[in-house]
Amino acid sequence: MKNKYLYIILIAGVLSSCFKDKGNYVYTELEEITVTGIAASYDKISLVDRITLDPVVTSNKPGAEFKYWWGIYETSVQGAVPKVDTLARTKALDYLVSQPAKLWVLVFGAKNVKTGYTKIITSNINVITQFTRGWYVAKTEAGKTDLDLYLTPTNAVPESKIENVYTLANGKKLNGKAHTLRFFHDYKAFTGVSFSNTRSMFVVTDEDASVVNIGTFKEIRDFNSLFFNAPTVKKPDIVSLGSAAFYFVNNGRVHSIYNMSANTGQFGVNQTVDEYNSPYKLSKYFHTTMFTDPIFFDELSSSFYGAAGASVQLNNVTTAATSKMPARNNNKKLLYMGYKTSSQAFAVFQDKTNQNLKILSTITPSATAMVILNDTLAANEKLYSATMHTLFNGDENMMYFVVGNQVWSRNLSNRFEQLQYTLPADETISFIRHLKYTSEAAFAYNYVAIASKKGDSYNIRMFTKTSGNLNPIPAFTITGKGEAGDVMYISPSVSGSTYPNTL
Repeated sequence: MKNKYLYIILIAGVLSSCFKDKGNYVYTELEEITVTGIAASYDKISLVDRITLDPVVTSNKPGAEFKYWWGIYETSVQGAVPKVDTLARTKALDYLVSQPAKLWVLVFGAKNVKTGYTKIITSNINVITQFTRGWYVAKTEAGKTDLDLYLTPTNAVPESKIENVYTLANGKKLNGKAHTLRFFHDYKAFTGVSFSNTRSMFVVTDEDASVVNIGTFKEIRDFNSLFFNAPTVKKPDIVSLGSAAFYFVNNGRVHSIYNMSANTGQFGVNQTVDEYNSPYKLSKYFHTTMFTDPIFFDELSSSFYGAAGASVQLNNVTTAATSKMPARNNNKKLLYMGYKTSSQAFAVFQDKTNQNLKILSTITPSATAMVILNDTLAANEKLYSATMHTLFNGDENMMYFVVGNQVWSRNLSNRFEQLQYTLPADETISFIRHLKYTSEAAFAYNYVAIASKKGDSYNIRMFTKTSGNLNPIPAFTITGKGEAGDVMYISPSVSGSTYPNTL
């Protein structure tokens, strides 16, 4: 909010310079200029929609004569005063939107030339393209990754599809099997003048990674240019955010970008685990929010570590006195850990010595006093044999998981397990997710997504739920070629914190 007010002050200064005033005026009553006919915000499609406005301008001073000015500037410009582009010097505006997809501010100024008094009005212009709203599916065909886009013009249910949008925009596919999509509204990309916040999507496979501008879907950086010094082993695991930073785990080692100062959108050298640069390998399961530093799990030492974006070394996590299991050197293999709330995670561990011992743990993530409470799983419980898991983000206290071609639920409060859905025998489940979006009423949804592979095609069934249980028939099903690795809904209102960054 501070930045917004600062921008308005700066724009006011720029705007006042657009009008030359050579007279001196004396008057007793303060002038009040009223402007109507300009809304607080507009959504516009670049190169398709026009801004057509003709505001009504009045003054309480008789005989007012006005000069007018329209301008537009970009928000969140890094390291520079925002540049205001003049659109017109008439009261009426008819302008074809040509700006790239992101948030802009439209400025209107009316100056009474008799008094020198100026009124400034601003309006948010949310510029979008065909790429800025819809379901993206990261899919794999013949060892290569591409994306399909399912367009949703009126609500969350798709009405049409554009196949292979990554190839259409970039003339190539990514190597490897797709596994992660991540969206950030403040990733830095070079605009030709400076590095500015750019609405960007990371597409991650087990062999490659790319970050694209969501407005054009053009690649901003490939895997090698994402780093100041590209890792010799190309094995991307996760991309995530945390407090004041972005994180990229490649081959089990974490790289970061401190995002609270000027940066070029490139990750630094990998952080070490100690002053001796001992080996470590972080799990793909972790806990993070945009307000806290992430908590990772080292598969080699069976230890939790914290990370900070401006640090060169991971932080040791200490164990609270009330914890039932140490956060460090606990001799466990992490089978799953997921985000339940900003202050709670659930995990499934397997003992490294006694591999028949599996436990479900409730975790209060903290770098200074982690609490882990354990619940031993019996071999006859369905969760004991699960291969995939998902938690409900802020909803019912339940975990969904996969056993064979079936999806089961477990009530985390009373251990009750229940079969939720059985897929046809010729389909193999590729992932399950709880997906929830509440930023726009018309497009809001709350789905459990079950993705499966059938032959050379994918199905993603989107189920609504009632009291934590799936409704019998999916709300809709997304189908396409290849095997789906992840799915994400993008809209102009989506930001880096809209969805949990964990699985």
